[in-house]
Amino acid sequence: MTKRVFIRTLGCQMNDRDSEALVGIFLDKGYILTEDINQADVILVNTCSVRKHAEDRAISFLGSIRKVIESRSPKNNSLLPIVGLIGCMARSRGEEIFKKMPHVNLICSSAMLYKVPEYAEKILKGYKERIIDLEDSKREEWFYHSHFRFDKNHAYVVISTGCSNYCSYCVVPYVRGELRLRDPQDIIEEVKRNISLGIKKITLLGQNVNDYHYLYGDNYSGVRIFAGEETKNKNIFSFIDLLKELDKIDGIEEIDFITSHPKNTSRDLFYLMANSEKIKKHLHLPFQSGSDRILKLMNRGYTKEKYISLVEDFKMIVKGTLSTDVIVGFPTETEEDFLHTKDILEKVKFKYAYIFKYSLRQNTEAAKLEDDVSKDEKERRHRILLELQKRLSLSI
Repeated sequence: MTKRVFIRTLGCQMNDRDSEALVGIFLDKGYILTEDINQADVILVNTCSVRKHAEDRAISFLGSIRKVIESRSPKNNSLLPIVGLIGCMARSRGEEIFKKMPHVNLICSSAMLYKVPEYAEKILKGYKERIIDLEDSKREEWFYHSHFRFDKNHAYVVISTGCSNYCSYCVVPYVRGELRLRDPQDIIEEVKRNISLGIKKITLLGQNVNDYHYLYGDNYSGVRIFAGEETKNKNIFSFIDLLKELDKIDGIEEIDFITSHPKNTSRDLFYLMANSEKIKKHLHLPFQSGSDRILKLMNRGYTKEKYISLVEDFKMIVKGTLSTDVIVGFPTETEEDFLHTKDILEKVKFKYAYIFKYSLRQNTEAAKLEDDVSKDEKERRHRILLELQKRLSLSI
């Protein structure tokens, strides 16, 4: 009898790609992807922990699955589906969920997603114990090898997982681990697989793509395989090197990437973007706050002046569009701090902006600060920026 897998993805593009790759492995094992949760043998919830709202949605959805369990015959356990919590929340709240939700019988961290089909098969074959795997390690490359794609016209390609920047408000290093880079040759081969499927538009994914500096061993230099210009350290293959190589591949029509961090976004990147016919003339460049004091508390590594200067360079060299992320209500944020943030939105005129109210994330440095901006004040500042950005977007 053919088994069916259902997956609900919450969160960012990285989660979308993780779910896609995971579904591909299940399909290669003979499963059918279903949109009917009541017919599923395996139910997976791929979660995000970046904001409290995302976790709340995941917990609510996991709770609703109880009705699916109750609708199955209690007399025949083989009819009961596997319910898996996977992704970021596995690391942040997996053990808590295991205790509170006994119908969840599989929990697996982002780093170990490639093991989910193996664990599911084990349970389906009669293994009675619930399985929890919160290990943090480098992901196996074959995880990305499936030809399955949700979108037949566009593909996400992961170039790195995790992050080592430790912005004080961000939980990513704790739930996805330290920065780990994929081998550039593996990335290039995945892009070529997409082209073979007729997909000509790709988006490269990384928590900060500019952190991509792949270091080869002493006896191996990237310049011997790749045709790009030699760097000062010939054993380092940078994000710019990667873009140059992808730009040469026949069949690609558009290359995009997210996300760039202002602290190590360079004019060299802008010149490459300007001179390439394939690289999209758009940059997602989160500034988070316009206040230097708050930026320091956030551990962002740049000032308002540096950010504005970077934007001016981009507009002059690339002549493209910009988008950003903003947080309002960070601990100790005053009205003056907020007005500096508002000032950046007004000056830069982003094509679009993702504007969030600060929410405390456990284990982060910011969690040690008093969350002293009231809910009402966060909502007021949030509303002001949303209305401002709406007007600005319409004017672009």
